[in-house]
Amino acid sequence: MNAVSAGIVETEALQHFPARAELLQESRRRTPSGRLTEPDDVANTVLFLCSNLAHMIVGQTIVVDGGYAIMA
Repeated sequence: MNAVSAGIVETEALQHFPARAELLQESRRRTPSGRLTEPDDVANTVLFLCSNLAHMIVGQTIVVDGGYAIMA
C-alpha cells in the first residue's frame, strides 16, 4: 500500500483557513516549481501508482508538492 502527500492545493477547503491568502502567497513563493499543486497533479500520481508501471513501489509515501518540502 502507498500514500500520496499533496502540497497546498487551492480548493474550497482552503476557504476555511483564516490566513488563506498569506498561505497561498507564501506557498507559491517557496515552491521551486513556481506554482501550487493542482488536483490533476495529485490525480496523475494516484493513477501512476495504480498502474503496472508502479508495481515495485510498495509502502511509500509519494510527496506531490512541486519541491516545497525540500525547501523547508
